Amino acid sequence: MTFKLFALAGLFLASCLAAQVQAQGTDTLAGKQIKEVQITARRPETFAPGSRQTVIDSAFLENNNAGNLADILQHRTAVYVKSYGSGQLATLAFRGTSASHTAVLWNGFNITQPTLGQLDFSLLPVSAISGVQLQHGSAGSNFGSGAIGGAVLLSSPTEIQPGIKLHVQQDLGSFGQRFSQVSGSYGSRKFGIDAAVFRKETKNDFPFTNTARFGSPEERQENAGSRQTGFTNNLTLRLSPKSKLFIRNWYTGSDVEVQPNMASENNHARNLNRNLRLMSEWEQRSGLGNTNVRVAYFHDFMRYTQDGLLPSDSKVKTYQLQAEQGFFFKDWLRLNLGGDAQLFDAEVADYGRKVTEKRASAFALLRAEVLKNLSLNLNWRQTFIQGFNPPPSPAAGFSYGLLNTEKSALIWKGNMSRGYRVPTLNDRFWPPGNPNLHPEDSRNYETGLAYGFTAEKVSFETELTAYRMLVDNWIQWLPNEHNKLTPINLKKVKAQGFESSAKIRYRFNGGQLITGGNYAYTLSKQEQTYVGSDELAGKQLIYVPVTTGTAFSDLTYKTWLLTLNWQYTGYRFINPENTRWLPAYGLLDITAGKTFRMKCYQVQALGRIHNLGNTIYQNLEYLAMPGRSYSLSLRFQFDSNK
Repeated sequence: MTFKLFALAGLFLASCLAAQVQAQGTDTLAGKQIKEVQITARRPETFAPGSRQTVIDSAFLENNNAGNLADILQHRTAVYVKSYGSGQLATLAFRGTSASHTAVLWNGFNITQPTLGQLDFSLLPVSAISGVQLQHGSAGSNFGSGAIGGAVLLSSPTEIQPGIKLHVQQDLGSFGQRFSQVSGSYGSRKFGIDAAVFRKETKNDFPFTNTARFGSPEERQENAGSRQTGFTNNLTLRLSPKSKLFIRNWYTGSDVEVQPNMASENNHARNLNRNLRLMSEWEQRSGLGNTNVRVAYFHDFMRYTQDGLLPSDSKVKTYQLQAEQGFFFKDWLRLNLGGDAQLFDAEVADYGRKVTEKRASAFALLRAEVLKNLSLNLNWRQTFIQGFNPPPSPAAGFSYGLLNTEKSALIWKGNMSRGYRVPTLNDRFWPPGNPNLHPEDSRNYETGLAYGFTAEKVSFETELTAYRMLVDNWIQWLPNEHNKLTPINLKKVKAQGFESSAKIRYRFNGGQLITGGNYAYTLSKQEQTYVGSDELAGKQLIYVPVTTGTAFSDLTYKTWLLTLNWQYTGYRFINPENTRWLPAYGLLDITAGKTFRMKCYQVQALGRIHNLGNTIYQNLEYLAMPGRSYSLSLRFQFDSNK
């Protein structure tokens, strides 16, 4: 109770002072900065120089703000997104791990559901965030439990420019798609505020060929629609030249019909979600370094209904507190010390009782510029959870400039880290539950090369990373002696492979062309089973594609825009024996647009064709996906600074 009162008091105090902070990030390659994306999560670049990072371009986010985060990641990364249908549950898995091995942070706070241990990316609207960054590989020292495969870092709009801005948007599309948004901001030298309200809906009644029924009849998808509304609000107050205080608020409400598969009857299942996220942060700069104190309150509600069953409700309140002090020693050594605390209050109908859990952790992050071209990091985190004894999470990495000239740079990087995941609340309390589970434990090793070249009109960057990961005590739900699904620490998994990316930018009079791609080769296999037979050892895990890739081109010329996005998903085994699989598929989307400007006003029209080739495919077995579809976006913007 004391912790709750402290957290709520911090939020109330910050709300009264009406504030929020801004930070600008850059991609860095051997000291060369590429100013492309604004982000607030600075920890990966600073304290994980040997890890692979991916930053989504902010212009791409803005042009695709009517979609969800799953769509964005499918278009611009090679990380596998497991989708249960168009607009349905979508989860993310790095490097052959599972969805529960991905940590998702919003402005430094983990928003992964403590009941499920994962997050539905289809419920994360792009319009509510301004920055997306990925850290690949175990990142437990930076982000705590769950960051075994990787972490997704989301940031809110931060730097509020002086003056008044207004944005109105309306999108229409195939199968009943609608998206509406109104947003605005006001900024002065010491104060800034922005707010946005949006609504999104779709019937999702697309036609498809039902290959699970005799004769493969043509049918129209039922019970796959969704409705979502939400708002965001960000406040900034500059207390002094060295001090800032800020608040971020985010609410989304979603009503999603659960799409039945081709072989089952429609039971009218649906998920109702209400997610409220409030946080505040105080930042102070001094001669020693930076001080950050953050406090947050989350309220997550979910109701599942279907024909013949009583509604199943889940309500979780989360209170979080973080404090971090950064120290600068001359210009070659940086140390951050900090800690955090969490309190979960969970009321889940199937638990039969209220569950409360406390967590805390302490961490130290060290970065040293030992030589002119050599950066080293050494991180450590120890977590404390009632009823568990999680292992420490150390990480050590390096970044060495093999080549550093005026126009080009070549970097050799490497990292070793340990990660863990504490069993979820459902793992322990969903009947029959298993209170004797051990935390999952991982060890990650990676190394790679990054190269960048910059000339007057052309710039090029590429990166290749090889990795090997071992995950012990992997949790899996299996039938017990009473034929009820029960979670157990079942097996040991080894994942290994490589990731590559490349991007070239060509500037010409009146515009530029950016083209690039990503590719991932993933082998994720069961090495050992702790119970039963090891007959499946050496088999690829189900629904882990061996190959994934994306390619894209963004062409801008004066007031015109043309974008191509192609994504490829390789075959996926759908049974543990690896005797059945879904075929590979590739999807091509195209976007074209025109902007009209007149003094302070701007009108933009964007047209899109999704799945241009009308490809018939399944991401999961017997779950239909739409063919070719269309959408149109009209946007009006007023900017008093223009």
